[in-house]
Amino acid sequence: MGKELLFEIGTEEIPSTYLQGMIAALKDRADTAFGEKRLDNEGLETFGTPRRLVLHVADLAERQKPLQEEILGPPVKNAFDEDGNPTKAALGFARTNGAEVSELKKVDTPKGARLMYFREDAGEKTEAVLGPLLTKLIQELPSPKSMRWGAGKFSFVRPVQWVLALYGEECVEGPVSGEDGSIPPFGSVTYGHRFHSNKILNINSFQEYIQVLNENGVEPIVDDGNRGGRIPMVRTSVLDVADSQGGEPAADADAVERLIEKVAHLVEWPFPVACGFDEKFLDLPGEVIISTLEVHQRCFALKEKGGERLIPSFIGVSNTRAKDMSVVQKGYERVVRARLEDADFYWRQDLETPLVDMAEGLKGVVYHPKLGTSWDKVERFRRLSAWLCEKLAPADAALVKTVDEAASLCKADLTSGMVYEFPELQGVMGRRYAERENRDEAVSRAIYEHYLPRGEGDDLPEGRAGAIVGLADRMDTIVGMVGLGYLPSGSEDPYALRRAANAILLILEDQGFRISLPEWVGVASEPLEDKFKGGGAEASKRILGFLRNRVSAYLSRGGARGDLVEAVLSAGGDSGWRDVIDARARLRALERLASSEETFEPLTTTFKRVSNIIRQANEGGENDLAAKPDPQLLVDEAEKRLSASLCVVSEAVKNGLANVRAGDAASLEEAYVSANTSIAEIRPVVDDFFDEVMVMAEDAALRKNRLALMAGVGALFSANADFTKIQLRATKR
Repeated sequence: MGKELLFEIGTEEIPSTYLQGMIAALKDRADTAFGEKRLDNEGLETFGTPRRLVLHVADLAERQKPLQEEILGPPVKNAFDEDGNPTKAALGFARTNGAEVSELKKVDTPKGARLMYFREDAGEKTEAVLGPLLTKLIQELPSPKSMRWGAGKFSFVRPVQWVLALYGEECVEGPVSGEDGSIPPFGSVTYGHRFHSNKILNINSFQEYIQVLNENGVEPIVDDGNRGGRIPMVRTSVLDVADSQGGEPAADADAVERLIEKVAHLVEWPFPVACGFDEKFLDLPGEVIISTLEVHQRCFALKEKGGERLIPSFIGVSNTRAKDMSVVQKGYERVVRARLEDADFYWRQDLETPLVDMAEGLKGVVYHPKLGTSWDKVERFRRLSAWLCEKLAPADAALVKTVDEAASLCKADLTSGMVYEFPELQGVMGRRYAERENRDEAVSRAIYEHYLPRGEGDDLPEGRAGAIVGLADRMDTIVGMVGLGYLPSGSEDPYALRRAANAILLILEDQGFRISLPEWVGVASEPLEDKFKGGGAEASKRILGFLRNRVSAYLSRGGARGDLVEAVLSAGGDSGWRDVIDARARLRALERLASSEETFEPLTTTFKRVSNIIRQANEGGENDLAAKPDPQLLVDEAEKRLSASLCVVSEAVKNGLANVRAGDAASLEEAYVSANTSIAEIRPVVDDFFDEVMVMAEDAALRKNRLALMAGVGALFSANADFTKIQLRATKR
């Protein structure tokens, strides 16, 4: 059994947008640090408030685990000269390990005699290593932005005011305050709520820490099912106050939970306040009121209980309980009223401008210096939308009309006063303006839905028109930006190209749209080729490479085996990624096949052998392997049986895939499952062929004919998946 560790970094207020990430980073860094120092632990958790980051370990070992390690060095023949004196290799190896050459041993290994150093460390007491470890945690804890204070060079997210560090009942010995004083000496005290109880609080244990802070206006735990936390406190208090006002939160459940979490990171103890606004603002679109309250003010908009109509009430959550809470209420109401006045002004002003005139305003908005104005972009993806309609629904004249109108107007609201003031409402306002002009409902909905999904987990377009316009818009963005050389790198993706590509793939699958990505890229590139970095051919290669990587990442989500994904993408001469619905169906069929080792491993082994023969033949100068085998040159019974089986299976696979219902991913998957079953049945015949027939016969005609037969077998396999990409060891349990 070890002892409990409590570690708190007290700071000036940390921005709420940073807090969650820093709490997670503290946990990750601490876990790594304890592992590196060989300190066993249980019950490691982190939490925090705007004024503190907290690490708690329920059980931290009292000393490091012993270490015994054998470190191999250079070969003995290189370690000593002819006179037996150590060379630079031996001296360097000894110096690296803090040892003398005389302490090194000679051991036999499969690669010959080597020097070895046996290192043994009994481990120190935890108290001896804990101070430097915790100091390093502070020094290396990452944050989006850091700052320096005083005269020192040390930086942190906000100035560090105090550090509480208890191991058991003893204070951990931390750094001696240096000249800059950036990291205070470790102690056993914390501080309560800045405004309600900003006094020194002595702490002896974690249990006491939670109790004392609660008594002094601080709930340090964010969310814990056993101990509660600020998130459940905010949730409960907001729902209670909403009920007292005869309402409930207006946003959808997910949005409400996200706001609750944001608010919980703004306060050390939540104090909900019931507030109101003038009923005249209810004439505004509901989204405007909700956005004003929740996005800009972190307040909860309310609607009728059990209904959809907004009520002129909202809830603010303060970090302070004032003597007179009506003062806090009036403060919230004053700020919200000003925002709603602005929104009302812009709304009424925008209604005087038709959408087509707003769209004309895009001619004066630069989208990108090399790609023209936003008007130019709209015209490009408007044409691309028409091409998609022709490909996906050639006989649907009504859809073509809806798509064209929606594409021409979907960016119009970017020039509106409302979107200028509330950028998060782009698309939402376009829809409302279209409704006010009594445009077709399908057009209004498509204007909004072409932005969907806006991010991970967001809704997808329900209508085909919004889906098609959104696809065209995103592909134009990808082609234009990647064509200019703006490829995402690491975590850097300023144009959100990965998100755009992921949205494209999600929509294609959701809508059941079958389309060739390279063909689509070719059409989207035509108006821009003269602007691309390195010319059209180089840009096309860059764009297609980017999309292939995104299809790979997309298919890998959910834990799919990487080698199976690559096998599917590489099928048909690296064309298996071009239709995401087809690729998904082949992947699922291949996963089902791979679930049976008895079938899958022998099949993979056989195909790899076929593939190697074809590759070696090509490298050896054999040509025309794609020609059909000449039946007159099939002399052995084994090759005759293989030829006959190949014809039967090829025809069965072809007919099975030809009968797939358009856009039906389930039937496509079943067709590939059936194809894989047929292909697996031919494996014993191929194995017999290898056992009984010499492929590389001396007779040139026989050799060429047998290689053509092998090429036919290879084509049958590789149309569904490139089995050479599959790692057999990955299938072992």
